[in-house]
Amino acid sequence: MPARPAPDPRASRPGASTQAAWKRHRQEELTAWRQGWWWRAGALAGATIGGGLLIGLTVGAWLGWPMALMGALVTGWRLRFRPSASASVWRRQAATQRRTAGALRPLEREGQLVLHDVTLPGWSASLDHLVVGPTGVWVIQSWQGPRLPWLRRGRSPRPAHGTVAGPLSELRWETAAIADLLASDSPIPVRPLLCIHGGALPQAHRSVESVQVVTHRQVADIVRHGSRLQPSDVEHATARALELLRPAV
Repeated sequence: MPARPAPDPRASRPGASTQAAWKRHRQEELTAWRQGWWWRAGALAGATIGGGLLIGLTVGAWLGWPMALMGALVTGWRLRFRPSASASVWRRQAATQRRTAGALRPLEREGQLVLHDVTLPGWSASLDHLVVGPTGVWVIQSWQGPRLPWLRRGRSPRPAHGTVAGPLSELRWETAAIADLLASDSPIPVRPLLCIHGGALPQAHRSVESVQVVTHRQVADIVRHGSRLQPSDVEHATARALELLRPAV
């Protein structure tokens, strides 16, 4: 049998693995929610019948049953399925990654290699965004959060019960891994960027724990800024990234 061609990392969609995680968590919670249908049906029937009888006996049937119907609607709305906050964070993160991808699109039109949601075979993690261009390699992670308070304390902006780790240590590890992957006789700089969504970043806080922090409006200009490399080094890094990286989903 002929070997299957390796998937092209340029075909990967931004936020694909995070969106898949959102769908998986939502389906798990929906399955668990459906298993409790019997007590919700009992609560709905009790609210309808009990409310109708109580109001009907005290005021009259002309008001009792309309109010019972209203009570059933309110009870049904309160008992409807709603994904948890820890599941919904995956959906918000996928949307954040798509917004960053839109901000990086001008670099792709300029001829730079821009990859989204890619990974190496055997990796459990994925890179949100990777740019290879004239100024080097940039490993970019998207993040939605309240910005400075948690960055200065080195804390994650997500709740303690969330399922995704904080961005800084993960981003530094990914950057080091990509630097090892692209290592050659002519080293090419590999730098991390944390792309914040949700507001402006004060001038005094552009770097946290050796990671540069920018807003999504600034990210393309930051990637363009820097010393220009030899075209042969950029071509080598581009070919190496396309050879080894794969779509995460």
